[in-house]
Amino acid sequence: MNLLNRSGPLAQALSVKRMEPSAQAQLGPLGLTGFIVVTVIATGIDAGVFPEKLSHSVLPMVGFFIGGLAQLLAGLFQAHRGDTWHATVFGSFGLFWMAKGLMLQWVTPTLDPSLRGDTMGLFTLPWVFVVFVLWLGACRIHIALLFTFTCVLLAFIGMTVVGFTGSVGWNRVTGWSGLLAAAGALYLLAGQILASTWGRNVLPMGRFIAPRLEEEHPEE
Repeated sequence: MNLLNRSGPLAQALSVKRMEPSAQAQLGPLGLTGFIVVTVIATGIDAGVFPEKLSHSVLPMVGFFIGGLAQLLAGLFQAHRGDTWHATVFGSFGLFWMAKGLMLQWVTPTLDPSLRGDTMGLFTLPWVFVVFVLWLGACRIHIALLFTFTCVLLAFIGMTVVGFTGSVGWNRVTGWSGLLAAAGALYLLAGQILASTWGRNVLPMGRFIAPRLEEEHPEE
């Protein structure tokens, strides 16, 4: 069986095909770019790196177009390729940021201040369970991705706790977890971009936790 003809995150991680001008471009790096940009801004504010007053002036537009639309496009492309895990990640995160951008722009300013925290807590609560399932999937890919999604999961837990309790400590946990997730995503982005231009793996992603594909399905 030719591994290059297989689709899905394991096959992508195990094989790198040089992206010549005539080859079909990949949108995974675009999705990672959207994730990195919006996560750095949003969680940088939570971590205290950026002023909190920038939240409602920057996040709605950045969240909707860069964090939302870019990831949604990447998710639709991965779905077309038959890659369920990446399609779910980029598609769901894209919708998350499109919805959050609209909420920050149009909904939260009109709410009673006493309800804003509970509203955002309720908004992020179901995502904790979704991200947990995606985290389980990351355990079957490679360590770099697992590290990134561990930070993402902790950030979503923190966002939910902060929403319902207003805890300053958990707000900082959310912020720094998100920044670490953005750093992990930046590493993944660099690995994909360099692999596409150099024609080989340049950055190590860590050993596979799952059995290697070529051992499970030797080429015929």
